Amino acid sequence: MLQAAEADLSAPTVEERYRKLDRNALSPEQQRIFDIACPRNGQVPAPFHIYLESPELCQLVQALGAFCRYRTGLSPLLSETAILATATHWRAEYEFEVRVGEAALRAGVPESVVDALRQGKPPVIEDADADLIYQFSSVFYEQQDVPDDLFAEAVSRFGRKTVVELVGVLGYYSMLAIALRVFRVPAFGSD
Repeated sequence: MLQAAEADLSAPTVEERYRKLDRNALSPEQQRIFDIACPRNGQVPAPFHIYLESPELCQLVQALGAFCRYRTGLSPLLSETAILATATHWRAEYEFEVRVGEAALRAGVPESVVDALRQGKPPVIEDADADLIYQFSSVFYEQQDVPDDLFAEAVSRFGRKTVVELVGVLGYYSMLAIALRVFRVPAFGSD
């Protein structure tokens, strides 16, 4: 799986942090958001079980997610590459495996790239655009900055608007990954 975090996340906590919400136990406002915004393939994704504790925030998170998934200038391959780089950076196994299972492979992310990221190794990405997206994302996560030459190359290749949207995708999926880590959501398939 993804590289182990330095903190021992398997250590028991005083109180279980993550809990799946039962729709019938939710307030009417939470139920409305649960029904409209969250279900995918008959399941509510783990981050939304967390964000539904704050219905207004959950609704905003869902709207931003819909934009980041479906309405940016990034192709599905480029978007999924950025998302996998983000999940890898945050060691968010749940999000990583969900993306691989739902969209990344279907979008054209090669299995070799997925395997390298799972092992914590830099992937060899043959698609030039996907490689640039990965470099932009991983360099940002490593340095908390994007050097001028890399920024200029991304703007030249994708345009300023799409680079802004790429930054939005990185931020959105970082937000989900942080919630998954803080609430210690189990890896996808183990809950």
